[in-house]
Amino acid sequence: MARGKTKPKLTRATDLITRATLAQRDDTAKAMKSPTLRRTVQMAARALKRAEKTIARILKLVPPPSPIACKANCPWCCHIRLTASPPEVLAVLDHIHRTFAADDLAALKRKVANIDPFTRGRGGEERARQRLPCPLLKDGSCSVHAVRPLSCRAVVSVDVGACMRAYESRMRDPVPQHELQYQAANAIGYGMYAGLVDAGFKVENVEMNAALAIGLNDPDAGKRWLAGNDVFKPATELLTK
Repeated sequence: MARGKTKPKLTRATDLITRATLAQRDDTAKAMKSPTLRRTVQMAARALKRAEKTIARILKLVPPPSPIACKANCPWCCHIRLTASPPEVLAVLDHIHRTFAADDLAALKRKVANIDPFTRGRGGEERARQRLPCPLLKDGSCSVHAVRPLSCRAVVSVDVGACMRAYESRMRDPVPQHELQYQAANAIGYGMYAGLVDAGFKVENVEMNAALAIGLNDPDAGKRWLAGNDVFKPATELLTK
């Protein structure tokens, strides 16, 4: 490269994503070689923080065409099928048990139990047609926003009107997003999966509602998953017609 010239901003953003992905793979592999439930939750928390830092740097380098419209009380995208890695689910469950009051926890358990029979095993298109809300929504906002999965962090919109139209059309209408943010959050998720494989774990993507139903009903679900039990298998299966 000629002296005084710098890489284009898009290239620098792509390099940032690559470095963050590899760093997450190394961090996950190290944390999961001798895992405990606490180490697993802490590793997932670091992945979420790495995603936030990477996204912030990317948005500074390559801003979206319009300001990101996502904010509290804007739940239009929270009615589709959400998947996450088991460590992310365990981080959400840990947050719930540490921060929810007893009444809020009981209410969440009821919501999860009520929605689970309708959503478990349903594919993305069917879930979009159902238009059922994520049970973690409370008063139109995410009750676990601080630990929301990477899939949630990946999807942002620059047009709330488009989000409303997508909701009304059951996700048939497109939503303009910031592609680099989508790539960054998902790439860090891929890094986590690669690190899990490096540490000897099976790669699995679990559906959030079903995984919550399992975890909220089994206090030892995390420990059993770490011990090699296929605890979240029911949350990975799709119904066949």
